[in-house]
Amino acid sequence: MSRFWPWWAVLGVWVTGSVLVHLFYIKRIRFSAELVLPPVRIVDGTQLRLRLPGNLFHQGESNLRPLGNRSALDTLADYLKRNPRRLLIVTGYHTPTESSQTLAGNLGALRAQAVQDYLLDADVPEEQLQIRGQRAESFPVVRDSTSALSFAFVPIRIDADWLARHQYYVDLVHPLQLYFPTGSTEYIQTPDNERFAHEAVAYLRIHPRERLRITGHTDSVGTVAGNLRLSRARAMAVRDQLVKQGVSNRQFTVVAMGDKNPIAPNALPEGREANRRVTLVVDQR
Repeated sequence: MSRFWPWWAVLGVWVTGSVLVHLFYIKRIRFSAELVLPPVRIVDGTQLRLRLPGNLFHQGESNLRPLGNRSALDTLADYLKRNPRRLLIVTGYHTPTESSQTLAGNLGALRAQAVQDYLLDADVPEEQLQIRGQRAESFPVVRDSTSALSFAFVPIRIDADWLARHQYYVDLVHPLQLYFPTGSTEYIQTPDNERFAHEAVAYLRIHPRERLRITGHTDSVGTVAGNLRLSRARAMAVRDQLVKQGVSNRQFTVVAMGDKNPIAPNALPEGREANRRVTLVVDQR
């Protein structure tokens, strides 16, 4: 037996070394896994599922770290532009410790703003973005990096203001809708409908035989007779504004439709918002 003890010793060393090596790698793997920040998920139902890397910010800072070419934020920008009725709410977080280490009043809001600026640079409309800053007692920090963001989506409420902002001037022979608050004869002014009015006045002044058709509409709330009067009052109010700018009364055709020609269901609140309108178009002869 004594002749084999060196071999047993070598075998024992080899086994012990193997166990130690395996334990080292297992520990290293576990240690590495603990140091990886979880991704930030961006989910909108079944329509959108994205992941951002977890190391978006340095601790105590608000500048986005480089994301490389064609990041998840670029895909997010494309999604928002294809879905103009979705509002993205970006919430940035900060800890009390971070707040004490920086002069920023709300570091979380600045982090959310960094995402907003990125999306605005990608031509996402500002009305589809909302940012918030929120204090959190703690969140994961690994190697001076953190994510400190969350994303949520809600539908944009369609009202008269939204509809008015999404009416775009093309030319005078393409109808333009003016939208009104309920019961009102004062339409919501936008740069595009003001441009239409300016172009119409200039055109009618030098073309005295041409006519602008002004058609008033209402939703279905109220009586038929009352809606007819209101639609005419809306059309006449628009006409009077243009007359004050030097266009002859004879160059207008005023039509009152009341609630007879809806463009959206009056059973829905946003449908009623869409039906409270005046349509402008130059009649081509």
